Amino acid sequence: MSKKIIFTEDDRIAIIAPHPDDECMYAAGVLLLASDKTDIFVLTDGSHGNEERSIKEEAAIRKKQFDAEMAYIKPHAVTWFGVEDTKLLENAGIIREIDFTPYTRIFLPWIESLHPDHRAAASMCIDEIRKQGCHAECYSGEIFKPFPAPSHYIDITSLEEEKRKLIRFHEDQAALEEVVLSLNAFRAAQMMYMPECRFAECFDKVRIWENDNADHKR
Repeated sequence: MSKKIIFTEDDRIAIIAPHPDDECMYAAGVLLLASDKTDIFVLTDGSHGNEERSIKEEAAIRKKQFDAEMAYIKPHAVTWFGVEDTKLLENAGIIREIDFTPYTRIFLPWIESLHPDHRAAASMCIDEIRKQGCHAECYSGEIFKPFPAPSHYIDITSLEEEKRKLIRFHEDQAALEEVVLSLNAFRAAQMMYMPECRFAECFDKVRIWENDNADHKR
Protein backbone atom coordinates (compact mmCIF):
# COMPACT_ATOMS: atom_id res chain seq x y z
CA MET A 1 0.00 0.00 0.00
CA SER A 2 1.42 3.41 -0.99
CA LYS A 3 1.98 6.02 1.71
CA LYS A 4 0.48 9.49 1.60
CA ILE A 5 3.01 12.34 1.50
CA ILE A 6 2.21 14.87 4.21
CA PHE A 7 4.15 18.11 4.39
CA THR A 8 5.18 19.69 7.69
CA GLU A 9 6.06 23.19 8.84
CA ASP A 10 9.73 22.21 8.94
CA ASP A 11 9.88 21.02 5.34
CA ARG A 12 12.08 22.70 2.77
CA ILE A 13 11.40 21.28 -0.66
CA ALA A 14 13.17 21.21 -4.03
CA ILE A 15 11.60 20.25 -7.36
CA ILE A 16 13.89 19.43 -10.27
CA ALA A 17 12.27 20.29 -13.61
CA PRO A 18 14.24 19.16 -16.67
CA HIS A 19 11.94 21.36 -18.80
CA PRO A 20 9.82 24.43 -17.98
CA ASP A 21 6.53 22.61 -17.34
CA ASP A 22 7.71 19.37 -15.72
CA GLU A 23 7.27 20.90 -12.26
CA CYS A 24 3.49 20.99 -12.69
CA MET A 25 3.23 17.86 -14.81
CA TYR A 26 4.55 15.53 -12.09
CA ALA A 27 4.54 17.57 -8.87
CA ALA A 28 1.60 19.99 -9.02
CA GLY A 29 0.42 18.65 -5.68
CA VAL A 30 3.68 19.77 -4.10
CA LEU A 31 3.37 23.25 -5.60
CA LEU A 32 -0.27 23.64 -4.62
CA LEU A 33 0.12 22.34 -1.07
CA ALA A 34 3.53 23.77 -0.16
CA SER A 35 4.55 26.47 -2.64
CA ASP A 36 5.94 28.73 0.09
CA LYS A 37 8.38 25.98 1.11
CA THR A 38 9.34 24.95 -2.43
CA ASP A 39 12.30 25.90 -4.63
CA ILE A 40 12.14 25.01 -8.32
CA PHE A 41 15.20 24.32 -10.45
CA VAL A 42 14.58 24.43 -14.22
CA LEU A 43 17.42 22.82 -16.12
CA THR A 44 16.69 23.42 -19.82
CA ASP A 45 14.87 26.05 -21.88
CA GLY A 46 12.41 23.64 -23.54
CA SER A 47 13.45 25.08 -26.90
CA HIS A 48 13.02 21.81 -28.82
CA GLY A 49 9.40 21.42 -27.72
CA ASN A 50 7.81 22.56 -30.98
CA GLU A 51 9.25 21.62 -34.35
CA GLU A 52 7.18 24.32 -36.07
CA ARG A 53 9.19 27.11 -34.42
CA SER A 54 12.83 28.05 -34.35
CA ILE A 55 14.80 27.11 -31.25
CA LYS A 56 15.19 30.77 -30.30
CA GLU A 57 11.49 31.52 -30.71
CA GLU A 58 10.39 28.43 -28.80
CA ALA A 59 12.81 29.16 -25.94
CA ALA A 60 11.32 32.65 -25.52
CA ILE A 61 7.76 31.30 -25.56
CA ARG A 62 8.50 28.59 -23.01
CA LYS A 63 10.19 31.07 -20.66
CA LYS A 64 7.25 33.49 -20.89
CA GLN A 65 4.76 30.70 -20.16
CA PHE A 66 6.82 29.42 -17.23
CA ASP A 67 7.13 32.92 -15.75
CA ALA A 68 3.34 33.31 -15.92
CA GLU A 69 2.88 30.07 -13.98
CA MET A 70 5.41 31.15 -11.36
CA ALA A 71 3.69 34.53 -10.93
CA TYR A 72 0.50 32.62 -10.16
CA ILE A 73 1.87 29.88 -7.89
CA LYS A 74 4.50 32.04 -6.11
CA PRO A 75 7.02 29.41 -4.98
CA HIS A 76 9.69 30.19 -2.40
CA ALA A 77 12.39 30.51 -5.08
CA VAL A 78 13.09 29.69 -8.72
CA THR A 79 16.45 28.96 -10.35
CA TRP A 80 16.46 29.01 -14.14
CA PHE A 81 19.52 27.36 -15.70
CA GLY A 82 17.99 27.36 -19.17
CA VAL A 83 20.58 25.28 -21.01
CA GLU A 84 19.52 24.32 -24.51
CA ASP A 85 16.90 21.58 -24.59
CA THR A 86 18.44 18.13 -25.37
CA LYS A 87 21.90 19.41 -24.30
CA LEU A 88 21.61 18.51 -20.63
CA LEU A 89 24.32 15.86 -20.60
CA GLU A 90 26.71 18.30 -22.25
CA ASN A 91 26.03 20.77 -19.43
CA ALA A 92 26.13 18.37 -16.49
CA GLY A 93 28.16 20.86 -14.45
CA ILE A 94 25.07 22.95 -13.70
CA ILE A 95 23.92 20.32 -11.20
CA ARG A 96 26.95 21.09 -9.03
CA GLU A 97 25.55 24.61 -8.64
CA ILE A 98 22.57 23.26 -6.68
CA ASP A 99 23.11 22.99 -2.93
CA PHE A 100 20.88 20.06 -1.98
CA THR A 101 21.87 19.99 1.69
CA PRO A 102 19.23 22.42 3.09
CA TYR A 103 16.30 20.39 1.74
CA THR A 104 14.18 17.89 3.64
CA ARG A 105 12.40 16.60 0.50
CA ILE A 106 13.61 16.56 -3.11
CA PHE A 107 11.34 15.68 -6.03
CA LEU A 108 13.08 14.34 -9.11
CA PRO A 109 12.12 13.02 -12.53
CA TRP A 110 12.22 9.24 -12.86
CA ILE A 111 15.52 7.67 -13.87
CA GLU A 112 13.58 5.27 -16.11
CA SER A 113 11.42 7.97 -17.70
CA LEU A 114 10.66 7.83 -21.42
CA HIS A 115 12.40 11.19 -21.93
CA PRO A 116 16.22 11.23 -22.09
CA ASP A 117 16.45 14.64 -20.39
CA HIS A 118 14.42 13.27 -17.47
CA ARG A 119 16.70 10.26 -17.14
CA ALA A 120 19.83 12.41 -17.34
CA ALA A 121 18.52 14.89 -14.77
CA ALA A 122 17.62 12.14 -12.33
CA SER A 123 20.96 10.38 -12.65
CA MET A 124 23.02 13.56 -12.32
CA CYS A 125 21.02 14.85 -9.35
CA ILE A 126 21.20 11.56 -7.46
CA ASP A 127 24.98 11.47 -7.95
CA GLU A 128 25.33 15.05 -6.71
CA ILE A 129 23.02 14.47 -3.73
CA ARG A 130 25.32 11.61 -2.66
CA LYS A 131 28.47 13.70 -3.21
CA GLN A 132 27.05 16.46 -1.01
CA GLY A 133 26.11 14.02 1.76
CA CYS A 134 22.51 15.17 1.63
CA HIS A 135 20.01 13.05 3.56
CA ALA A 136 16.77 14.55 2.27
CA GLU A 137 13.91 12.23 1.41
CA CYS A 138 14.03 11.92 -2.38
CA TYR A 139 11.10 10.96 -4.60
CA SER A 140 10.91 10.17 -8.29
CA GLY A 141 7.80 11.44 -10.06
CA GLU A 142 6.01 9.89 -13.03
CA ILE A 143 4.66 11.84 -15.99
CA PHE A 144 3.89 9.51 -18.89
CA LYS A 145 5.37 6.13 -17.95
CA PRO A 146 3.84 4.67 -14.74
CA PHE A 147 5.87 3.07 -11.97
CA PRO A 148 5.47 -0.69 -11.47
CA ALA A 149 4.62 -0.09 -7.79
CA PRO A 150 4.74 3.50 -6.48
CA SER A 151 5.73 3.91 -2.84
CA HIS A 152 4.03 7.28 -2.16
CA TYR A 153 1.21 9.47 -3.43
CA ILE A 154 -0.42 12.87 -3.09
CA ASP A 155 -4.21 12.97 -3.32
CA ILE A 156 -4.93 15.83 -5.75
CA THR A 157 -8.69 15.23 -6.07
CA SER A 158 -9.50 18.66 -4.63
CA LEU A 159 -6.67 20.18 -6.66
CA GLU A 160 -7.53 18.78 -10.09
CA GLU A 161 -8.73 22.08 -11.56
CA GLU A 162 -5.78 23.95 -10.09
CA LYS A 163 -3.37 21.43 -11.63
CA ARG A 164 -5.10 21.89 -14.97
CA LYS A 165 -4.69 25.65 -14.58
CA LEU A 166 -0.96 25.30 -13.95
CA ILE A 167 -0.54 23.09 -17.01
CA ARG A 168 -2.57 25.49 -19.15
CA PHE A 169 -0.06 28.26 -18.53
CA HIS A 170 2.13 26.20 -20.84
CA GLU A 171 -0.09 26.65 -23.88
CA ASP A 172 2.64 25.37 -26.15
CA GLN A 173 2.32 21.95 -24.47
CA ALA A 174 -1.47 21.94 -24.11
CA ALA A 175 -1.87 18.49 -25.66
CA LEU A 176 -0.18 16.95 -22.61
CA GLU A 177 -2.89 18.02 -20.16
CA GLU A 178 -5.22 15.06 -20.72
CA VAL A 179 -2.33 12.60 -20.92
CA VAL A 180 -1.07 13.67 -17.50
CA LEU A 181 -4.48 13.91 -15.83
CA SER A 182 -5.48 10.53 -17.28
CA LEU A 183 -2.49 9.00 -15.53
CA ASN A 184 -3.52 10.73 -12.30
CA ALA A 185 -7.06 9.36 -12.68
CA PHE A 186 -5.73 5.88 -13.41
CA ARG A 187 -3.63 6.00 -10.24
CA ALA A 188 -6.64 7.03 -8.17
CA ALA A 189 -8.71 4.20 -9.67
CA GLN A 190 -6.11 1.74 -8.38
CA MET A 191 -6.74 2.89 -4.81
CA MET A 192 -9.64 0.59 -4.08
CA TYR A 193 -9.34 1.37 -0.36
CA MET A 194 -9.86 5.11 -1.08
CA PRO A 195 -12.91 5.49 -3.32
CA GLU A 196 -13.06 9.22 -2.56
CA CYS A 197 -9.70 9.70 -4.29
CA ARG A 198 -10.27 10.51 -7.98
CA PHE A 199 -6.88 11.97 -8.93
CA ALA A 200 -3.48 11.13 -7.47
CA GLU A 201 0.13 11.93 -8.26
CA CYS A 202 2.36 8.96 -7.52
CA PHE A 203 6.00 8.85 -6.52
CA ASP A 204 8.69 6.30 -5.84
CA LYS A 205 11.05 6.93 -2.94
CA VAL A 206 14.67 6.88 -4.10
CA ARG A 207 17.19 4.87 -2.11
CA ILE A 208 20.08 7.33 -1.90
CA TRP A 209 22.00 5.59 0.89
CA GLU A 210 22.29 1.89 1.66
CA ASN A 211 20.50 2.23 4.98
CA ASP A 212 17.59 4.20 3.51
CA ASN A 213 14.16 2.73 3.90
CA ALA A 214 12.85 2.94 0.35
CA ASP A 215 9.29 2.22 1.57
CA HIS A 216 8.49 0.10 -1.45
CA LYS A 217 5.61 -2.32 -1.50
CA ARG A 218 7.24 -5.40 -2.98
